[in-house]
Amino acid sequence: MKYRLKFFLVIIFGFFLFTCNGCKDEIPVLPEVSTTEITLITPISANCSGIAISHGSSTIIEKGICWSDHPQPTISDNIISAELYPYFVSFNLRISGLNENTVYYVRAYATSNDGTGYGDELTFNTSDDISGQTGTVTDIEGNVYETIGIGSQIWTAENLKTTKYNDEINILLIEDEWDWSVTVSPAYSWYNNDTINKGIYGGLYNWNTVNTGKLCPLGWHVPTILDWARLSSFLGGDNSAGGKLKSINDYWLYPNYKATNESGFSALPGGKRVAEGEFFNLRMDCLFWSSSYNQSLNSWYISLSALTADITKGSKDISWGMSIRCIKD
Repeated sequence: MKYRLKFFLVIIFGFFLFTCNGCKDEIPVLPEVSTTEITLITPISANCSGIAISHGSSTIIEKGICWSDHPQPTISDNIISAELYPYFVSFNLRISGLNENTVYYVRAYATSNDGTGYGDELTFNTSDDISGQTGTVTDIEGNVYETIGIGSQIWTAENLKTTKYNDEINILLIEDEWDWSVTVSPAYSWYNNDTINKGIYGGLYNWNTVNTGKLCPLGWHVPTILDWARLSSFLGGDNSAGGKLKSINDYWLYPNYKATNESGFSALPGGKRVAEGEFFNLRMDCLFWSSSYNQSLNSWYISLSALTADITKGSKDISWGMSIRCIKD
């Protein structure tokens, strides 16, 4: 009887503890989020990324990036939502409308019904805006190119047409289709092997010429794919930057869609020479090499078309012939 009474007392005491603990409110747990990196900084924009790691004690209802020109920004400051990204997938967002030469503070955030959690704070400094600044640069042969400032970068505003490297060594000229298709040497040509196109569209160079590091004038280089991405970001992104880069003269075929050349880049449709040695699309599109290698026998390039306002990024066989623009070191 004594042991039965003890057993019932233990049961009752345990039930009492369970019900009392159940009466207590749970402490809310905020979402956990990480601010990962800042890239493509221009005088007016930057790309910021983050990831929601956990939802805490309730479902996430919003996530994104917040920023300010003072430390510890919150969602009461400037925000951009990552609503198109599923939860627990990293997001990369472009923040714009920034002031040049200013320090900014950035945090990723995630909000649930229990509140908002923030990632670590990152900082970056926008650069000076030198857009519109003009000048010239001369290559080793004496060819003079107009230059233009766009954002924090200085670009040549004409396609390269040198036949020599900047150490005065001649670049191999290949006209024959078969010879072009089988060469593994750095080489160039004029579109349709017509020197008239040299003065208008410049040369078409295979990527092996780019890889020498000696194609542009001293103090300049063939842009990396990140250089091209920074240019596109400053001009509003890949869906509209192409129109701002294209010249508005008659060299482009109709409709030269949304071409304004408001950047001063003055892109011309120099066409391309494919790996088999044939020429295509003069006056219809232009392809520019980057100096960035993609994978075996392929490298990154960007293209503009008479039919769109886009910048298109891709990779092609290094034996293709493409136009070259140079960017100042």
